Amino acid sequence: MPSIETIYRETVRPLPVDEQIRLADMIREKVSSELKSKPKLSALDIMESLRATTPRRSAAEIDEELRAESDSWDD
Repeated sequence: MPSIETIYRETVRPLPVDEQIRLADMIREKVSSELKSKPKLSALDIMESLRATTPRRSAAEIDEELRAESDSWDD
């Protein structure tokens, strides 16, 4: 499959400007409708999805990790 740049250079650029605008509008409409059809996640949904993939750590483990990171800055 040719690159997007090749498609543009060989197919789109030779078109008259009004046809290029029409093509751009068609692409915008298609992308817009696809974005509208995707469900939107709330911040809580995103946090819940991260919780499932992130191992739980204790407060002491987090404190130690932060302390080690902070100590590394002094080097």
